[in-house]
Amino acid sequence: MNILRITRFLVLAAAIFAVSAMPAAAQEVMNNDEVISLSKAGLNPTIIIGKIRSSKSNFDMSTDALIELKKAGVSDDVVAAMLEAKSGKAMSAPVNSGTVRGAGDPNDPMALKNYGIYLYEVKDGSPKMTQIQANVSAQNRTGGMFTASITPFGLGKTKTKANLPGRNAALQIQDTQPVFYFYLDATSGGLNTASGIPSTPNEFALVRFNQRSDNREVTIAKANSWGAKGGLSDEYVVPLKAEDLGNGIYRVTAAVDLKKGEYAFFLVNSGNSNAAAGMGSKFFDFGVNMTP
Repeated sequence: MNILRITRFLVLAAAIFAVSAMPAAAQEVMNNDEVISLSKAGLNPTIIIGKIRSSKSNFDMSTDALIELKKAGVSDDVVAAMLEAKSGKAMSAPVNSGTVRGAGDPNDPMALKNYGIYLYEVKDGSPKMTQIQANVSAQNRTGGMFTASITPFGLGKTKTKANLPGRNAALQIQDTQPVFYFYLDATSGGLNTASGIPSTPNEFALVRFNQRSDNREVTIAKANSWGAKGGLSDEYVVPLKAEDLGNGIYRVTAAVDLKKGEYAFFLVNSGNSNAAAGMGSKFFDFGVNMTP
């Protein structure tokens, strides 16, 4: 009888323990930190995805959180599963051929987009992305010829300048520290002579234009009787900071606050046989105007 009573007691105790443990297990909620921990532990993404799909979750899928996940080494497949769990919708697989690379939220910086440069802003509490269109230099101007002719010993300089039409760019920004996202062909590893699509922000220079009455210009060459120097003048170039977010996505900002004026991302290797004179060069132009 004592053995029977002990057995019944043990069975009852086990049942009570199981019942009391069920709510705790049922209440377990996965979050970003747990996913990062599992990824850093070296678990196969398939296992992590399985746990995501079989668990309750409360994921942070904001832009900053997506960047942190990428920095932590969480795979794109796992992030996609997190997005599915958050939205309740299946994510379509990105298409990496051609120039169209998948569909997603057009205002989500981490969603693959057409190759190009996009301005990222937050308006009325919501993110907004605007693609910057390229403007092509169709003419140039040579200045300083008279001064050079009267300067002794041939020290006077002439300057060759690339021009863009119009005093102001169509896109005007009020932020002095704007954020841009570059969507490039990183798969080429820089060997992109066939597609012509840049693979790194290093192929661009941020330049500040000198505004004239009806156009904008930037000096691309200097010369005097003793020699010549091609390329952008240092006083026109603004240093950049670029953060590689993976999949050909880069977050790009100026290293200094931008002053009021006209700017452009100059694609350095663009142009044709007249590129030395700035003809055919591509400028992704915008203006900074703090006054609404």
